[in-house]
Amino acid sequence: PITQTDIDQIIRKLKPKHSTGHDDINTILIKTLHRELCQPLTLIINQMIATSIFPNSLKIAKIKPLYKKGNRHLCENYRPISLLPAISKILEKTILKQL
Repeated sequence: PITQTDIDQIIRKLKPKHSTGHDDINTILIKTLHRELCQPLTLIINQMIATSIFPNSLKIAKIKPLYKKGNRHLCENYRPISLLPAISKILEKTILKQL
């Protein structure tokens, strides 16, 4: 199983970003509250690993257009980016660490 120390290290290495997924929780907030979040996140992540269930709510991405170059009024001058929940990123890094 994953430990609270592992989760703490993963949270500390997250890039501080203001962008959020559909849950409106950014990595800055998670990094600020990492001491309070380590234990519950460890329990949740270990349960998700044990049951092999990835919650559907963590699979939802917020899609935003990102301007590339050229005329801002043309759709082809934008590319889509997917903003996933920060908790989802923590789980992905946890799984990667175990692999």
